[in-house]
Amino acid sequence: MLFDTISYHDYSESFYHAFLTGLFSGTEYVVESNYENGLGRADLLIKDRSNRRAAVIEAKIARCEDRLEAECDEALKQIEKRQYARRVERAGYRSIVRFGMAFYRKSCVVKSGETA
Repeated sequence: MLFDTISYHDYSESFYHAFLTGLFSGTEYVVESNYENGLGRADLLIKDRSNRRAAVIEAKIARCEDRLEAECDEALKQIEKRQYARRVERAGYRSIVRFGMAFYRKSCVVKSGETA
């Protein structure tokens, strides 16, 4: 989708953040963008209230394609260090997936971790 829809001018973190927000908006999920969670603000928190599942997404920009994996790891570390999932854990969500995403131009890598 990135390859077919974005321009080479669209390589800022705020662009990718809005891109992700748009992908989940209009669905049956609750989408929270930059809301305070834990000790900071997660980029996105997606909640499936009826099934008590949630996803915490932290997006990073890589300065080169070789840094995509490392930036995903950094995003996952940030989610844990700043406790972005704590509020939904305390609210009784049974499954919380953490996604570290990294973008470099029209490339994207995603890594995940989960607590059940």
